[in-house]
Amino acid sequence: MSRERLFLDTAFIQALLNPNDEYHPQAKQLFPRVRAASEVWLTEAILVEVGNALSRLNRNGAVQFIQQC
Repeated sequence: MSRERLFLDTAFIQALLNPNDEYHPQAKQLFPRVRAASEVWLTEAILVEVGNALSRLNRNGAVQFIQQC
């Protein structure tokens, strides 16, 4: 585990969960860093934005992500 503390934004989460997003490869490449971080922060507003943005594209992925938060 790293001592890194990260704040996730909507764009990163959307790119990670949407294989058609132009930044999906970069988000996948950065994801191990997120998993290894000592703290990961996000807000409820970001969860709402992710849910709204991805509900049509990848509803199951969005629901799973939100439930894990």
